[in-house]
Amino acid sequence: LCLGVAIGSSTQIALFVVPFSVIVGWIVDVPMSLDFRLFDASVLLLSVFLTSGVITDGSSNWLEGAMLVATYVLIAIICWFIPTHEEPSFGGHHHREL
Repeated sequence: LCLGVAIGSSTQIALFVVPFSVIVGWIVDVPMSLDFRLFDASVLLLSVFLTSGVITDGSSNWLEGAMLVATYVLIAIICWFIPTHEEPSFGGHHHREL
């Protein structure tokens, strides 16, 4: 029962917060979209499978906790080094202001 409440609450918050953030982004003129990169979708899928594997048996130990923390740290390090994409200027060339 406890796991059902926790997962249900997390799902409800996620389904409310993401669209709400996009709407607030439109209002304050911050570009936000639901167009996720392949890496973002892969991390989401990995986290769902990993969480499902950890909570399936109903108990936990230090190894499962260490596995979750290591996965979190690994994802954070990879996200730090992902290059951002710059929008090309008119004509496909980058121009610098002098």
